[in-house]
Amino acid sequence: MSADYFSQPTLRGHGLRLEPLGLSHEQGLKDAAADGELWNIRVTSVPQPQQTRKYIEYALRMHAERKRVPYAVIDEATGKVLGSTSFHDLIPEAQRLEIGYTWYAKSVHRSHVNTSTKLLMMARGFDELGAQLVGWRTDIFNFASQRAIERLGAEREGVLRSHALRRDGSVRDSVIYGMLAKDWPAAKTRLLERLEKGHEPRRPLDLSYVPLADLDFEATNRLARLDAGAGSNRFVANNGASIADHLKSANSELLAIMNHAQPVGLMLLYDPAHDPELARKDCALPNALYLWRFMVAFKHQGQGIGQAHGKVRARFRCG
Repeated sequence: MSADYFSQPTLRGHGLRLEPLGLSHEQGLKDAAADGELWNIRVTSVPQPQQTRKYIEYALRMHAERKRVPYAVIDEATGKVLGSTSFHDLIPEAQRLEIGYTWYAKSVHRSHVNTSTKLLMMARGFDELGAQLVGWRTDIFNFASQRAIERLGAEREGVLRSHALRRDGSVRDSVIYGMLAKDWPAAKTRLLERLEKGHEPRRPLDLSYVPLADLDFEATNRLARLDAGAGSNRFVANNGASIADHLKSANSELLAIMNHAQPVGLMLLYDPAHDPELARKDCALPNALYLWRFMVAFKHQGQGIGQAHGKVRARFRCG
């Protein structure tokens, strides 16, 4: 079983070919990384063009040391290199492995490519190698990666603090995810259905801003439970605390951010006009409107909701 974990068969399916990474992929990886200049993204480890050969050599060395099984992700129809991915932290004795070192050309982001790649790799891990757990880890500030992993059906297991160095030398926390073998059949069915349906365009926003007093009990509960994500929780108060602060201050205005009538975030404003005496005690300027708290739930981030809040503040203040 040990040898199987570190073997490197070519994986095919869903329009992709995952073939063992080699020096022959150097130019293809350069081109893929240049599609979006991905090396400028702080929370990934995409190589700069001049570092691509060294990146491949390092991956091959790790494979020789039985620490990693690296692949190039290829479009089967065109032969174009789309990116790279790997198995790593393989522990045959514990029947577990992780998927990582994954990146793709920007032009295939939010396409079928990540779902297809992960299906091939999870099938390899669960169905061929008999793994009992497949894991992922990602930078605590790489919210796009976290959302992509969660869409696969993986469970967030926790955060490793001060876990690794970023390319710029800063120390990162890592969010850890895992999927058990018992959960793989259902996850596989969902992912295959998603591929069959295709990746539909993102649903247009239909935002509304509802005062807390106008929410029913169920909507208030959902609002209180919204989570800003592992990386943001250190900087953004949880919604339960924001609701409590609102109830304690006569100058606060709390708006639930609703998208298609479902709570997706919260905006807490401080308006000195309600209680000028309290505003003086709080050292608030009399003619200002303060944005006290603002949060968008993790699974709703990246949809443009944050960009819309400035217009709402102005409209709210001016009536």
